[in-house]
Amino acid sequence: MLQLPCLAAVVVTLMASCASGDTGYFWHVTDFHYDFTYWDHQLSCNNNVTNPGPLGDYWCDSPWRLVTDTIAAMGDIKSDVDFLIWTGDTVAHIEDEHLNVSLNMEIMQNLTDALDSGFPNKTIYATFGNHDYHPTNQFPATGSEIYNRTAEMWKKWIQEEEQMNNFRKGGYYTKSIWPNLRIVGLNTNLYYTSDKVTVNIPDPTGQLAWLSQTLQNAKNKTEKVIVTAHIPPGVHTPSRVVWFQEAFVAPFMTIISNFSDIIVGMHFGHDHHDGFKVFYDSQGQPAVPLFVAPSVTPWRYKLKTGEIGPPHNPAVRLVSFDRTSGKHLNIQQYRLDLPQGNLQKKANFTLLYNFTQQYQVNDITAASLHELTVRMKRVNSEGDQLVNDYYRFTTADAVQEDSAKTCDSVCQSRIRCGLTDHLMGSFDACVAKYTTDTSASHNLISVDLVLLLLMTCLSMELFFN
Repeated sequence: MLQLPCLAAVVVTLMASCASGDTGYFWHVTDFHYDFTYWDHQLSCNNNVTNPGPLGDYWCDSPWRLVTDTIAAMGDIKSDVDFLIWTGDTVAHIEDEHLNVSLNMEIMQNLTDALDSGFPNKTIYATFGNHDYHPTNQFPATGSEIYNRTAEMWKKWIQEEEQMNNFRKGGYYTKSIWPNLRIVGLNTNLYYTSDKVTVNIPDPTGQLAWLSQTLQNAKNKTEKVIVTAHIPPGVHTPSRVVWFQEAFVAPFMTIISNFSDIIVGMHFGHDHHDGFKVFYDSQGQPAVPLFVAPSVTPWRYKLKTGEIGPPHNPAVRLVSFDRTSGKHLNIQQYRLDLPQGNLQKKANFTLLYNFTQQYQVNDITAASLHELTVRMKRVNSEGDQLVNDYYRFTTADAVQEDSAKTCDSVCQSRIRCGLTDHLMGSFDACVAKYTTDTSASHNLISVDLVLLLLMTCLSMELFFN
């Protein structure tokens, strides 16, 4: 017979086991941007690259070796995952005149085969990126050859005929991962500001109505939902950019708010940068965590205005979650130090950070992220350090030039506001408040300094008299 102290220990152990649940894992990989011209014409490169590295260059999209070595590294780190999320942008940043539908499809087939080979017998929940279409960005509001051919390409992962039809219609689908957890793969490229063929169409391909009905069906079945897509809602920081056309922002956000009680996480790509946001329900309570994964491609942008993006390292992320509830537990972010990898001719992906350890939070749920944003928004030593770490991680810790090494006050304000303010109006008001508060703080410091000097002068005058 068990003695009471022993019995108590057993009970505590069982309770801890039940509380921790059944932990699962999935990889999130995005924005490979494979450049088939890397070794000759370098059509994706934004600068003259005379000595391209075997694993890539900060000015260019991915050579094929970076693609395959990245997939191999993921398998070496953890192959026994439950599934993978792949959020698109497989085709490189190459002008349309050098691409066509068949070439885009060939590139996507190559990546599909590589991922399938690297993770055999694993389901990959794949979605389109804006560069995967031809012409680039112009996803149509009706069916198309690319929708049809990609549906066949990913048939083994989508499987159900009803969802194959949805994909042929508009590039979206849903699938039950297991009885209590569902994934919804969206084509948010339809809402992109660069998509000119969906302007003035209230609901291209009927995706918004479908999304609302799909989430309602999931709620009726008491399922939890993971949402995945390429282009994220909200304000991209620190550059202050909104990717969604204004007409689609409110409808999309309303649906997410209406079903925030069943959405356990949203995962996106497109930014090339690491980031997260918190979405709130109608009562203002933290409800849905949103995560943006950094890209595999190291490509840095160069705009016609002269603005140049910072260099950043190739990266992939491993997410842990509770299989029973879908609750998101942690992120392990891996990155390749590109200059070092080229020097060693080896893609050695190492752990950049463990989210819960780095930010000192219990998990990565909306409630925990909300508490983190409160700390980050405080203009003090802890808040500034958290924001600077966040900024460093956006580029997967790539070594920056002098102008981009630090996040100045405007950069910090934008990051802080972008965590929770997802509409441009409220975002700008938030940034303005930080600017005003900073100015007021500086003025107070100036006044205090003047008073201190006056008191010093008076004291000296009294002393000498």
